[in-house]
This record gives sequence, structure tokens and C-alpha cells, in this order.
Amino acid sequence: MRYVLLLLSILIAMPSYAGDTESIDDIVNAYYDVVSGPEGFVYDADRDTKMHADGALITKFFPDGTFQRHDLSTEQSMISVPYEQPFFEFEVNRRVERYGNIAHVWSEFEMRISAEAEPFDRGFNSISLYFQDDRWWISSWSTQYKDPSFESSESVPVEKLTDLNTKQFADVVKGIVQDTLQACEVQGDMQGRAKMNLAVVGEVNAKLVCSEE
Repeated sequence: MRYVLLLLSILIAMPSYAGDTESIDDIVNAYYDVVSGPEGFVYDADRDTKMHADGALITKFFPDGTFQRHDLSTEQSMISVPYEQPFFEFEVNRRVERYGNIAHVWSEFEMRISAEAEPFDRGFNSISLYFQDDRWWISSWSTQYKDPSFESSESVPVEKLTDLNTKQFADVVKGIVQDTLQACEVQGDMQGRAKMNLAVVGEVNAKLVCSEE
């Protein structure tokens, strides 16, 4: 009986990580939470390991051109505990793409020493996941750290047609028409004349053939 009570006490004292892997949102939130903490924080390697599939690979690209690729245990060996300084990773944007039991998450993040502090580093995480045994697993993740002196063209907001004034909109349409006409030619006999705006004067016995290339 004593041993049974001892076993029950151990089981009760053991932390449960089931909530970390029930959904895509849960596992991505836990992915950031497990490495974030104040000064003196002790990174929970066991919790992090339980989120990852066996053999999960980690890839990192740094602004200075350096590159890393290793497994989770190598990544964990580079984390010093307890933290000598506060370190928090905050997710600022997320895009999830899922098909059946596989999913991919694009996650933009910022590194700070507190929730209110200015970021000292930024980047994007590319996280691959799969669903098996009634839970989600991280099969791999890659990080691209941002170069503070370079803003990717992909991050520049795309101007919408609805944001254009009348002249800007007319110029866009004119450009489309001109590009289209370059792929067109008149075939047959034509009597009369046709303006570039395709307003025809006279009788035209011909057809306008446009290439779709």
C-alpha cells in the first residue's frame, strides 16, 4: 500500500503536457512559451522534447550569412539555465496552412526582455507539423532572422486598386491594354482604319487574333 501511495504521489507531481499538443494553436503557443522566462528561469527541456517528433531537425539562417542545422538535443545543449538575463519570444503574426493530418505554420516573432520592451531581434519561423496518436507533433522548424538593415519586399504592403485615384487607376488599365495589344495582330483584309483604342472607322472585314502566351 505504501508503494502504491508513493507511485500515486509521483504521478500527481509529474507535470502534464497534454494541453500543449491538442491543437495547432496549442502547440505553437507552447513552442514559444517553453523558452520564454525572466532572469533565473529554468528552461523545461522535457516539455520541449515532448512537443517534437523523434529526429526533428532545426535549421537557422542568420543575417551575417551563418547557417546552422542540427537536431533538438544539440539545440537544447546551447541553452544555458538558469537564465542570466530575461528572454521572451513573442509571436506577432501567424499563418496556418493545413491539409488533413499535416500542417505548416508561418510564424513571425520578436525577441524582448519583457512584454513592454522594444524588440532586440526579429525573425520568421517555418514550423512543420503532423497529427498522429490523437495529438500534434513538430516534425521540424526553420528560423530566418531579420537583417535590421534590410526590409524584404515581401513585407511591403501591396497597394490595392481601391486605394488608387482615378488617374492612377486609368494608368493601370492603360498598361494592361498596351501589354495585351502587343500580343495581338490583325489577320485578313481590312478596309478603313482602327485607332489604338480599338474604335474602328470604316468597314473592317478582318479579325483580331491575340496570343495567350
